[in-house]
Amino acid sequence: MRRPWGWLCLLVLLAAPVMAQDVPPALKDWQDWVLHEAPLHACPVLVTNGKTMGAKECTWPGRLALDAGKDGARFAMDVHVDARSWVSLPGDSRNWPQQVTAGGKPLVVLDHFGAPALQLEPGDYSVHGVLPWDSRPARLRVPGTIGLVTLTLDGNAVARIERDGDQLTLGEAAAAQRAADALSLRVFRKLTDGMPAMLETQLQVNVTGSAREQLIGPVLPKGFTATSLQGGLPARLENDGRLRVQLRPGHWMISLGARSSDVLGHLAVNLPGDPWPKQEIWSYADDTSLRTTRVEGQAVDAGQADVPSDWNSLPAYALDNANGLAIEQGTRGGEGGKGDQLALTRDLWLDFDGRGFSANDRLVGTLARSQRLDVAAPWQLLNASQGESPMLITVGDKHTSGLEVRDTNLELSAGLRMPRSGDMPSGGWQLPLEHIEATLHLPYGYRLIGASGADLSPDSWIAQWSLLDLFVVALIALLAGRFLGWPWALAAVVFLALSLHEGGAPRWTLAVALALALLMRALPEGRLRLVSRLAAGALLLLAILWSLPFAATQMSYALHPQLEGKVELPVESESSESRAVSMKQEVKPQPAPAPAVEEASTNAVPMSAPAPPPPPAPPAPPADILAGQEAPAGYSEPKHKALSSVTVTGTPLTASQTIGQEMDAHRPLQAGRGTPHWDVGNNYHLEWSGP
Repeated sequence: MRRPWGWLCLLVLLAAPVMAQDVPPALKDWQDWVLHEAPLHACPVLVTNGKTMGAKECTWPGRLALDAGKDGARFAMDVHVDARSWVSLPGDSRNWPQQVTAGGKPLVVLDHFGAPALQLEPGDYSVHGVLPWDSRPARLRVPGTIGLVTLTLDGNAVARIERDGDQLTLGEAAAAQRAADALSLRVFRKLTDGMPAMLETQLQVNVTGSAREQLIGPVLPKGFTATSLQGGLPARLENDGRLRVQLRPGHWMISLGARSSDVLGHLAVNLPGDPWPKQEIWSYADDTSLRTTRVEGQAVDAGQADVPSDWNSLPAYALDNANGLAIEQGTRGGEGGKGDQLALTRDLWLDFDGRGFSANDRLVGTLARSQRLDVAAPWQLLNASQGESPMLITVGDKHTSGLEVRDTNLELSAGLRMPRSGDMPSGGWQLPLEHIEATLHLPYGYRLIGASGADLSPDSWIAQWSLLDLFVVALIALLAGRFLGWPWALAAVVFLALSLHEGGAPRWTLAVALALALLMRALPEGRLRLVSRLAAGALLLLAILWSLPFAATQMSYALHPQLEGKVELPVESESSESRAVSMKQEVKPQPAPAPAVEEASTNAVPMSAPAPPPPPAPPAPPADILAGQEAPAGYSEPKHKALSSVTVTGTPLTASQTIGQEMDAHRPLQAGRGTPHWDVGNNYHLEWSGP
C-alpha cells in the first residue's frame, strides 16, 4: 500500500501550492497527513536572473523598529513564516532578548548557532521584545536577514543609519561628516529578447560620507515587472517602483531582474531626478531562434562606456529622455533561424559521344527545415540511398522527382542524369547548398576550355594561362612578325594558343631560333654573323623536327582519341537496387501476364522496342543421357539459345512503407541506370563556395 500513497503525496505536492482550493472535500482531511514529510512545500524557490537557485526561503522578516535608551532597548518586527523555521532576533550573548512576545503570547528565545532566535510555525507574527543593558553599547548585532531598520535613540529618530555587516551603530554620524555625504550612480541594463523579454539592471553605487537610508528611482522603465533583487546593500523595492536602500560608504553593486509584459517595440525612458544619472547604457541581446530584429538608437562603444565585461560583445546604446530604443522585427521563428547546412560532393562524367552527363552526388549535412529533396530540370534523379538503405523516388507537387527524408543528419548518395549538354545548374537540388566540390571526368579527345559559373576551376584551359604565358606568346609572335612578316605572327599566336599547355609543344626553341635570326640581320659580315646564322638555322630545324611529331600525334588523337592512352571502356556498375527486380526465364511461349503495377516509376529506364522472338528452345536430351549413359552415335550437344522472354513484375507499395522509407527486400525500388566509374586521367576540379 506504500506505492499508491506515494503517488497521492506527489499529486498533492504539485497541486497544493496552486490549486489548494480545488481539493475535493473527501481529501481535505488528508492534506496534513500527506504533506507531513514535505514541510517546505509552501516555501517559495529563489530565482535570480531567470535561473532557479534551488534553495527555498521560508522566513520573511519586515522592518525592524528599534528604540534604544540608556537602560535598554525595545524592538518590534513583523515576520511572515511559510514553514516551521528559525527566525533570528537582534542581540547577542551579552545583550540577550528578554520578554519576547508575539500576539501577546510569550515566546522562548533559543540559542541557534550562538545567536538568539525563535522557532515559529507557519503564519504571520508581530514580535516584540526588550534588550536590557547596564550601559548602552556603541554597536548592536542585527541579523543580515533583516534588511531595513528604523532607529530611535533617546526618543530622537536617527536619519542616517550606519551598518557594517551585522553590526548596527547606535548613534548618528557627526555633522562634519554629514556635510561630505555624496552618492553617485551609474546605470547599465541588458535587454534580452524573448518571450517574455528579460531586463537585467546593474546599479553601480558609490557612497561617501555617513550611513543613511535613501529612496532611489523608480528604477524600472514602464512595462517591466521586477523578478529578482540582490546586492551588497540592504534594499527593498517599494510598491511605487522606487528602491529603498540603506547606504553605507563604499562602492556597491545592486542587480535587479525584470520581465517585459509586452512584445518589444519602441522603448522610451523617463529618467528620475537626482541622484539618478542623466543617461543610461543599454546592451541588447537578440534571440535568432525566436526572431530576427533590427535595433535603432544612439549607439555607443561598449568599451569606452565601461559596460560590464560580460556584456562587452553586445551592441550598446545610450538612452535618455530624448533618445529611446526602436526594435524592428524581421523574420519570425523558422523564417530567420538557422537553415539547412548541406555540402555537395559530385563526380561528373561526360558521355563518350558528348550527348549527356552522368553524376554521382554525395549530400552531407544537417536538415533544419526541409523534409523533401527535389531535383530541378534538366537533371533527372535516377536512384538514391541513405547509408545502406535505398530510398523511394516520388513525384512532387511541381512534377519534380525527389525523395522524403526523415533524418536530420543527412548522408545521401544519389545518381543523376542530364540527357543533354549545355548550360548546367551548379547544384540541381532545390535547396541551398553551402559548398560544392565537383570532379569532371572527360573522355579522351576533350578539353575543358572554361567553367564560367564556377568559383574555382584551376585545371581549365583559361585558368592555366598566366602572365608569363602571355609574355611568351607575345614575345614569340613579335619575333616571328619581325623576321617572317606579320601574317606569320598571327599563325604563331594561333599555334601557341592551342599548343602552349600541351605536352611536347615547342616553345623556347622556336623563340631562341627567331631571336638569333633577327640578331643575324643586325650583325655585320663576319664570323659572328656566320655563327648566328648557323645557330638560328639549327634551332629552327630543331623546332620543325620537334613540331612534326607533335602535330602528327595531335592529329592522331583528333582522329582516334582512344590512342591518347589505354582506354578502359565505361562499364556501368549494376546498382544494388536492381536485385529487387525479379526476372523470370520462360522456356515455352506463354501469354503475357497482366501488369502488376499501373503507374510507372518516375525515373525508370525507358524500354527499347521489342526484339523479334527468339528461336524455339532446343529439345531436351534423352533420359538415358541424363542418367549418365553414353550418347548414341550422331547425337551432338545442343548450343545454348537466348531467353524466350523477360518479364518485369512489381508490387504496389503501401502508404506506411512510403512514409517510413522502410522497404521489404522483396519489393522493387528504382534501380536507375548504372553509374560510371571510369577514370582516364582527364579530370578537372570545380568548386563553388557560399550559399
